[in-house]
Amino acid sequence: MINLRPVSAIARLYFSLAIPFLLLIAGTRLLLSEQFLRFEYSRPGFPADPYGFTVEDRLDYGLFALNYIYNGENINYLARLRLPGEKCWTPTAAGSDCALFSERELQHMLDVQRRTTAAFALAAICAIAGVAIAMSSRFSARLRSDILIGIRRGCILTLLMVLALAMLSLSAWDYAFDAFHKFFFAEGSWRFPFSDSLIRLYPEQLFIDAALAIALFVSLSALLLLSLIRILGKRGSRQR
Repeated sequence: MINLRPVSAIARLYFSLAIPFLLLIAGTRLLLSEQFLRFEYSRPGFPADPYGFTVEDRLDYGLFALNYIYNGENINYLARLRLPGEKCWTPTAAGSDCALFSERELQHMLDVQRRTTAAFALAAICAIAGVAIAMSSRFSARLRSDILIGIRRGCILTLLMVLALAMLSLSAWDYAFDAFHKFFFAEGSWRFPFSDSLIRLYPEQLFIDAALAIALFVSLSALLLLSLIRILGKRGSRQR
C-alpha cells in the first residue's frame, strides 16, 4: 500500500505557502489596472502635480507605463514618448518638447517589467500546480483533508502577515517603502527627483492607497476562503 504521509505533508506545506503568495499577486494584478488609476487620479484629495500635469495628462501618460508592464514591448515603447514643452520640467525644455522619461526612469521601468513578469509567471505555475494537486485528491479523502488544512493554514498565515505589515507600515511607512524597493531593485535605481515623470504620475499617496487596497483584498479573500473551508468541512462530516 502506498504511504501517503509524505504526499499529505507536502500538500499541507505547499498550500500553506502558496495561498499567501497567490492572494498577494491577485491583489497586485487588480491594482495594476486602468480602473485603479482612474479612481485614484479622480478621487477628492489625491495630490495634484505641482509641475503641471492635469488629471487627463496623468491618465494619458500613466497608462503608457502601466501598459508597458504587460504588453511585452521593449523599452523603446516608453523611450519614444515625448512631452510638449509646457509640460516639461527641465532647464532646456523651453519652447521644445522633451522625453517623458529619463534614462534612469526607463531603466527602472525595465526592472519593474522584468520582476512583475517573473512574479506573475511564478504565480501561474503555483496556481496550475495547486489545481493539479486538488484534482488528484479525488482519489484520496485524506489528501483532500490535508489540502483543506493547508489552505486554512495559508489563510491564517496571510492574515497574520497582513496584520504584521499593517503595523509596520503604520508605524514606519518610509522604512517599509524603502525596504520593499531595496529588496527588489538595486540601490539608488528607484529614487527620483519630484520633478521626474514617474513621481509626477505615481506620487507616494498612490502607493499608500494601493497598499491599503491590496491588504483589504487579501484579507477579505482569506476570510472568504476560511468560510468556504468551514462549509466544506461540515459537508464532509455529514457525508461520513
